[in-house]
Amino acid sequence: MPYDTEFIAKSQFQEMIEQKRVIKFAGGHGGIIHEVLKVLEKNASTLEGITEYLKVDRKTVYNAINHLKQRYSKKIIRFYNPKDRKYYYYLEE
Repeated sequence: MPYDTEFIAKSQFQEMIEQKRVIKFAGGHGGIIHEVLKVLEKNASTLEGITEYLKVDRKTVYNAINHLKQRYSKKIIRFYNPKDRKYYYYLEE
């Protein structure tokens, strides 16, 4: 079976699991939470920057940030940058 976005050969997917390129996740919605976390692990970003990067609604990103703070106990702090007059979200380790 050819590799595309909807079908991945079982052997290839097993390799992805072993290399930790996929995230084990319980049923239901919420994958966006992990995507927002990955963005914040690498960058400090504005809400708008994350929404444009992930191509999702602003409220979705805001809810994901709150979910990460409350349920995953991530310390995400909002900072104001006077140079560009924007608020940035920063993940403290």
